[in-house]
Amino acid sequence: MSKNIFVFSLILLLLAACGREEPTPTPEATAVPTSIIPAKPTAIPTPAATATPVKPSLAISDQPLTADGVIHTDSVTVLEPAWVVIHAERDGQVGEVLGQTAVGIGNTDYQEMTGVDVTIDPLQATDTLVAMLHVNKGDETTFDFPGEDAPLLEDGKTIAQSFAIDRQMQLPEMTASDQEILEDGLVRIDSVRSPSPGWVVVHAQEEDAIGDILGFSFVEAGLTEDVVVHIPWRDGTPTLYAMLHEDVGREQRFDFPEEDLPLLAIGEPVVAEIQVTYPPDVVVFDQPVIENQILIDRVISNGPGWVVVYADDGSGSPGIIIGSAALADGLNEQVAVGLLGAAVTEQLFIFLHEDAEAGDAFNFPSTDFQIMYQGRIANPFSFKTNPGNYLGSQDQVLQEVDGETAVTIPFTVTEVDAWAVVYNDDNGELGEIIGQTWLAPGVNRNVSVIIDPAQVTDTLYAVLHWDAGTTQDFEPGGTDVPFQRNRSIILSPFKVSSE
Repeated sequence: MSKNIFVFSLILLLLAACGREEPTPTPEATAVPTSIIPAKPTAIPTPAATATPVKPSLAISDQPLTADGVIHTDSVTVLEPAWVVIHAERDGQVGEVLGQTAVGIGNTDYQEMTGVDVTIDPLQATDTLVAMLHVNKGDETTFDFPGEDAPLLEDGKTIAQSFAIDRQMQLPEMTASDQEILEDGLVRIDSVRSPSPGWVVVHAQEEDAIGDILGFSFVEAGLTEDVVVHIPWRDGTPTLYAMLHEDVGREQRFDFPEEDLPLLAIGEPVVAEIQVTYPPDVVVFDQPVIENQILIDRVISNGPGWVVVYADDGSGSPGIIIGSAALADGLNEQVAVGLLGAAVTEQLFIFLHEDAEAGDAFNFPSTDFQIMYQGRIANPFSFKTNPGNYLGSQDQVLQEVDGETAVTIPFTVTEVDAWAVVYNDDNGELGEIIGQTWLAPGVNRNVSVIIDPAQVTDTLYAVLHWDAGTTQDFEPGGTDVPFQRNRSIILSPFKVSSE
């Protein structure tokens, strides 16, 4: 065999040996004690995410307000039956309730809501309102507040939010100009805008506030111009108030004060204040001259002026001036005028004079001339100084004065010391005396008489008695007998009620 063949064969043998895989010996298994076998790792649980507690909440946005009065909330969450309540806001404080809607009724868990609506009276809405959650503890269909349904508290705080409104409606209004009222007593209102049929009511002024009603006129819903109201102008005041009232009672029948109350807009009445002037007028009763003085009940002066008393010249016409008193601008009541006693006549006359230089003395005839009305000197007012004794009464509600029952006698006129005495009724005749009050001579207004409530009848009688015995000691069975005129007792019946 040649050398090359030998080398080639050797290489083949080596390649064959390298390609053969020899089995790996398996070692003998050895038992391992179970005590040293590691335990299977225990999975550590991942903590569950904690849910945020649900709390009652309320969200609301600024919004327009239309005539339907619907207020929209953005969202409401409650855990129990509750109320969504809309309050007015006044001076930065939560005010009166304007409307409410029940929510969450019948839920045992909680309820999330969007767009809960609450209807309010749009006329009562203030520029800023407050939405608030209240509890619903009583009858679920009846809002009991003040009461059980108080504001809902969370962590001691109310759940509330203020919001502004943009009015998409016109509020009721009234306009009136200052004016002169003539002897026809007509007051003119420029315009009235009312959301429904109503009444334009003219009130007098009393102690810088709205007083008694003088007259009224009906108006339809919408805009009404040139409304005319008739008043008894002699009862008027220099300032009048025209006020818009509702017509919610009998249709086109003024049912005040039981119904037809003033219409409120944003919690305030709709009022126009009017400054007026009147024809010259004096209210004076026939009366005796007591200590050279008379009392004028009421007079309105258009600017500072004078009330001037003239004696009778013997022919039933004004003669010499025997007294005067200054008048303030506007209403003057209970004006005392001193007189020249020696010149007093049975009939006296009164003229109103201007006061050309306010605060100065009465300067007539150089200045301070008599008041002119419609181009002429106004007619004088006259009264008697020998009227005797008399009184007047009016139907009324029983009053309480210092814990006692009383009635009021509007006025009395007496020439001497006297008593205002109240009798009950005995089948249309004077019954028992149930009260009395002493009177000084002259004019007495609004005399209060304390009476026995146990003896009150539906009709009572005001009677004048002499105070002829011991002064201010009532002696009805003796000297203090009733005054008479033409052999008849001077009396005035009137009705009373407890309401």
